[in-house]
Amino acid sequence: MADLSTSNTSPNRWLFTRQIGTSRENRPILLHETAPFKAASGGTLLIGGVHGDERATIHLLLSFQDRLLRENRVDLATLPIGIIPLANPDGFVKKSRVNAAGVDLNRNFDAGWSPKGEEPPGPEPWSEPETRALRDFIEYQRPHKIIALHWALGEVDPDGAQSLPLARAMWDALSPSDRAPYRLREGGNPCPGSLGQWCGKALHYPDGTAPAIVTLELPFDPAIPRPDPLPANHLEHLERHWQNDAQAYLAATQRAVHKMLAAACRFNASKG
Repeated sequence: MADLSTSNTSPNRWLFTRQIGTSRENRPILLHETAPFKAASGGTLLIGGVHGDERATIHLLLSFQDRLLRENRVDLATLPIGIIPLANPDGFVKKSRVNAAGVDLNRNFDAGWSPKGEEPPGPEPWSEPETRALRDFIEYQRPHKIIALHWALGEVDPDGAQSLPLARAMWDALSPSDRAPYRLREGGNPCPGSLGQWCGKALHYPDGTAPAIVTLELPFDPAIPRPDPLPANHLEHLERHWQNDAQAYLAATQRAVHKMLAAACRFNASKG
């Protein structure tokens, strides 16, 4: 199991940072906490950068963290919130979706894992130190709610029946204009070997419960309503948008993302 001891403490009044694991190239995987995260405490875990080239997910989690500290949000500061802004540090350095071994981490979890697929799943489930670090932390700390950020399907996607109330709470936090680039996918979107499938369908805590998990897919273009189906070139469109003006993309998405993350942190998963 990864070392779960506190590695350092931030000078901020209620922000702590610790290392929960290392990447294949020995880069740290860091967790930031608004209050000490304890097992079965009802906490919320926010994860970004599972794909190293999805940089907006990292920036938006860090900006949410900065907002909590800057505004000293009493309503959120007292809640156990864990933020892993960058789960794939090697991929981030290499500007790559996959990790240093060429594995798509979001296909390497032990839930419907298959050796075949468009994205490389690794030689076996849990073959990668990054997925093992996430597994060990989640199993040990037992967060009640998990939000994983990705791009760019533009949807709020719950896994497992227990996750739908959380997804609806996030959706309800948005105004009609905020919702335009997104859709609520109430039927789920099975993705073999993904974090969502493992947490939502395969993982059970010792008390028999499972965490509510939502994959929050950022929009490919926050300036237009989400079409259905998405255009075939939506990722290329996003990449051009990001390369031409990343700050404009972040500014256009931040408001709605922060609303959804705050709603997720406040949501009482035990009451639904």
